[in-house]
Amino acid sequence: MHRQPHILIVDDDGFIRDSVKRIAQQLGYKTTLAENGRIALEYAQEEIFDLIISDLYMPKMDGNELVKNIRTMPEYKNIPFLFLSGTNERKTWIKNLTAGADDFITKPYDKKILALKLKSYIKKHFLRKELLKSNMEYNINLREGLIIFCTTKNSDFQLQTELLYAKVKTVYNSNELFEINENLKIWLLLIDSNAINEFDINKIKLSSNLEFSIVLLANNNNEIETQIDNGIGNFVSKSLPEKLFYHQVNTLIAREIEVKNKYINAIKLAVDNSPIRFESKAKQSFGNYQISIIHEPFEHIPGGDFYEILSNPENDLKIIILGDVMGKKWGAWFFVNAYLAYIRSAIRFLLNNTPSSELTASEIIEHLNKQISHDLQIAEVFTTLSIIIIHKEKPISIATAGAMKPLIYKYKDQSISQLNITGMLLGISEDSKYHQLELELEPFDKLLFFSDGYTETYNSKTNEMLSTDSVIEVLQKLGNNKKLDITQFEETYINDFNISYFDDDRTMLLITKE
Repeated sequence: MHRQPHILIVDDDGFIRDSVKRIAQQLGYKTTLAENGRIALEYAQEEIFDLIISDLYMPKMDGNELVKNIRTMPEYKNIPFLFLSGTNERKTWIKNLTAGADDFITKPYDKKILALKLKSYIKKHFLRKELLKSNMEYNINLREGLIIFCTTKNSDFQLQTELLYAKVKTVYNSNELFEINENLKIWLLLIDSNAINEFDINKIKLSSNLEFSIVLLANNNNEIETQIDNGIGNFVSKSLPEKLFYHQVNTLIAREIEVKNKYINAIKLAVDNSPIRFESKAKQSFGNYQISIIHEPFEHIPGGDFYEILSNPENDLKIIILGDVMGKKWGAWFFVNAYLAYIRSAIRFLLNNTPSSELTASEIIEHLNKQISHDLQIAEVFTTLSIIIIHKEKPISIATAGAMKPLIYKYKDQSISQLNITGMLLGISEDSKYHQLELELEPFDKLLFFSDGYTETYNSKTNEMLSTDSVIEVLQKLGNNKKLDITQFEETYINDFNISYFDDDRTMLLITKE
């Protein structure tokens, strides 16, 4: 179970601070208040918050300067940062989003909307940590794991790393340690008791994306008793004979490897026996439409991305489902099988009990949202979802829940636009309403959906992360091809942007009208 979320509220208006505090506390969150950015930064240096919500214009240090400073701190690299602001100026929004903010909430704010935003970002934050933690599922072997040794440069104790059964990385201060946390392959943290004052154990545990064991290398029993309350669960005495000392540390390492391997093998066995399979490439013709999909799990392991193409009994419409699951302790790439089965059964129920003329994309998502809101286990999974309904004689209808906005290429004038369709994440609020977009395609128009596996990867030559603009650039280059093949699109994307590998699941859907 997650610990109680802790929110930092920053505003020079005491009434606003108290108002936001009441809303956060009603959601069960712990709060800390700051009247300007300078005080907020001091608080952030002392402890880890799970979300920061700040006014934009404040004395001493404004919100823009605060978010810039916050993003330089390794432990705050991924913490949600929201602005409260009375301005609606587009330039201001772009400036502050570029500085590192995640979202804007305009004043005066609707209390219900603010509560939903807080709940949504907190949920995404915790589930993102769980997702990052699940990445340790990959490459579990002696060559990949790291042991972190926390010490000081003037310590009398020297660790003989060549006697340990894993790679060892030595760090001398907290900043180095927080940078190492991003490696995602830490097995154990060894802390020299002579350096204990240099490393805040509680802060390490809160900011870490992993649940690794922390081991104190202690001089005596008094040090062990002192550190029990700080979250250190294992101890090795430095007074032991050398051979016994390294034997105990290696035993702890071996135990971590054994636990991880059992965990991974159990998950792989479950996936191998799953009745659900995802074809890496799928093509279908339906009326005047050509539908093609590329779906590649990360490192060829069934992943968090999923898709499904369903038909109603009369076969006069197609329903395409695209989603991305970020699960909890099992890992998204495992839990997606159960989640997709859940969605599939709900949609099949609607297909078999609703006339095709009355079935809409928004109705499907609203039905799923209600079901998921009532199901506590499923609600613990964060997912994006897009529903696309293709009728033979009607416009295409689209509804989304937290998914990336699709692109449309208009063949007649060779223009590209991003469809402005959004929706609240599933399970956040039972009463969420989802609007749908109805789209009439002309001959050779193209509708392109893609997951963040394509945009959150890097150009290997420039080391810059790609973006939706990269996808737009390739679509502009190839869109006038009347029979554009989705494989050609991906190959061009990979070559043009020097992609040596993808480090996430990726799914792309291309719908072309002939």
